[in-house]
Amino acid sequence: LWPLPYGVSYNSYIVSDEKTALIDTVEAGFEEEYLANVKEVINDRNLDYLVVNHMEPDHASLITYMLAEYPDMKIVANAKTLPMLKGYHNVDEDRVLVVSEGQEISLGQTTLRFHMTPMVHWPETMVTWMPEEKTVFSGDAFGTFGAVAEDPADGEGTFEQYRDEMIRYFSNIVGKYGVPVQAALKKMSGLPVERICSTHGPVWQECASDVVALY
Repeated sequence: LWPLPYGVSYNSYIVSDEKTALIDTVEAGFEEEYLANVKEVINDRNLDYLVVNHMEPDHASLITYMLAEYPDMKIVANAKTLPMLKGYHNVDEDRVLVVSEGQEISLGQTTLRFHMTPMVHWPETMVTWMPEEKTVFSGDAFGTFGAVAEDPADGEGTFEQYRDEMIRYFSNIVGKYGVPVQAALKKMSGLPVERICSTHGPVWQECASDVVALY
């Protein structure tokens, strides 16, 4: 639908603690590469949780695949996600830990807390906050077109490099949901965010305040 002269990234994250949590998956067609990347991080450990922040297929296509690889893995999702999990992946409700606004799960030394951000940009969308690392796993929010290097962390000049593609991403993907976006920003304004892990683009650390200000 939109030209991607600089490509695009599909980002998924692992929190590796006493328990392990995978945050979203990626687009279909990357199964083997994706699983290899997961195993490079956790080796032979099990995946305890799969957090589903967003059911759009570029982030959720591999749910069935990962459930087959890790049959004991529990899906963490909100109530609006349940019918989508059933429709897309035929997931039974007993495989799902349903969370609501502000609910937390402990992985050991780290905590995941869930905040609902409906219509940013689907009705089931939520973000995951890890207070110990001051990190928000933001789904499509704060995303940008443009592929990333092997090290996804930003640095000096990264914001300027991606700024135009972030504006283009927002205007094409998220823009018509501007009111829910601003509501989500207001909800998140009390969080001391130092790192933004979006599903598209760099991991924002050095430039996190610039990215939030642009939104």
